[in-house]
Amino acid sequence: MDITIGGLTSQQSGASSRSAQSYLPGQSDSEKTGNSGTSAFAAATSVSLSSGSANRLTADQVVSAINESLSSTGISIGNVDPGDYTPEAVADRILARVGDLIAANASSESEARDIFDKASEGIQKGLDNAREFLEGLGALNEEINGNITETEDRLNEGLKSIEQRLTELFNSSASEEAAEASTPVRDEQVLQSQITQTAQASQAYAEAGTNAQRNAPRYGTTG
Repeated sequence: MDITIGGLTSQQSGASSRSAQSYLPGQSDSEKTGNSGTSAFAAATSVSLSSGSANRLTADQVVSAINESLSSTGISIGNVDPGDYTPEAVADRILARVGDLIAANASSESEARDIFDKASEGIQKGLDNAREFLEGLGALNEEINGNITETEDRLNEGLKSIEQRLTELFNSSASEEAAEASTPVRDEQVLQSQITQTAQASQAYAEAGTNAQRNAPRYGTTG
């Protein structure tokens, strides 16, 4: 059965691992990941992250946790790079990836539910990890925490929608399969009944004809 939930093509590569210092402002990517990265990161831990950087970190933590949760299945979602790292964009992209993952890999309700449950577990773990990580940086201020909460709310709403869609799809499929399975039986029963009635009528007609012949008067003379 085809399942259409997400609107994007599922990418089967794992999330890239950004270094902690890559989220910090004021350095190029090469500078953040160079040999002096560790000392630069240590010196910058008191620097407040921008909302965009914090949201990007949150997205990466969620994707990483989802893939960790899905590790036993052998599948994963790709990087989440929505262009702008608003809570809405991050949540929408992650949900699209989860939906695509289910559509691409689930051929039964149990498989779909398993992927959904593992992804849901990963999402919550990733959000918790992001808060812990940012708190460790001293960057979990009111604004950033509010953005994570908004992302969490949007993700939870989206997960409810996906779960509802799964229920609708499989309930509808079950009803269709039940109808298809029962229709031939009903048709066969009707046909058998018609055959039986026809046979009974034919037999009655034949018996009536035989009786009529037996009871018919005999004409003629005796010698």
